Amino acid sequence: MRVPMTKAQRHVHILRAAKQLFVERGYDDVTIADVIKASDIARGTFYLHFDSLESLLTALFDEVVFKTWKRIAPILEQVADIETCTIETVRAVFRMFDNTEDSLIDVFSSGGGQEFMKRKEDALYNQLGGLVEQALIKRHHLLHQGQVPEAERNLKWTVVMVVSLVANMSYYSANHISEADRSAFEQHLVSFVLAGMMNHMNGIEEKNATWQIPRTVDR
Repeated sequence: MRVPMTKAQRHVHILRAAKQLFVERGYDDVTIADVIKASDIARGTFYLHFDSLESLLTALFDEVVFKTWKRIAPILEQVADIETCTIETVRAVFRMFDNTEDSLIDVFSSGGGQEFMKRKEDALYNQLGGLVEQALIKRHHLLHQGQVPEAERNLKWTVVMVVSLVANMSYYSANHISEADRSAFEQHLVSFVLAGMMNHMNGIEEKNATWQIPRTVDR
């Protein structure tokens, strides 16, 4: 006998059933029929909530991003310096897909098609990356005042590179670094990214000094 659920509860129930299947079998070896059976629902009920298997995967990814965003947003709002902002960002993104028993890191890294890839890029680079970008802008006087030409564009590119690197290193760590060494690997990643970010910020200062040198006039 099926347990009565609200629409919202049913939605979550289907997601949980799909997640378990993805963890156990991998995305490519799961079908909509498998999810329907595991959820104990009718086929029509499935399509009331999701358009495809890929939309299920996208919803699960959105959950992870939303939880990460909720965790990191208050921190980035409160910290006062660029170094701490960068460190907290690296740690948050690195731990988005913790290598626990129900981790979907392998599925998120290899599953899905074009729809999912676009959504993943948007969530990582625009949502999380945008949050980090704005936090850094607030904490650098030249960016905040808009005094440096092209600086915000270059910062956006830097943040995208950082987020991409850290997300990929999270996957690498989960699959190639022993649990005993994972903390040390994370700290090494933090140091590497922080050095690059501070070099970028120092470059902004140097360029600003160069741009403000008065030009000589040939007579």
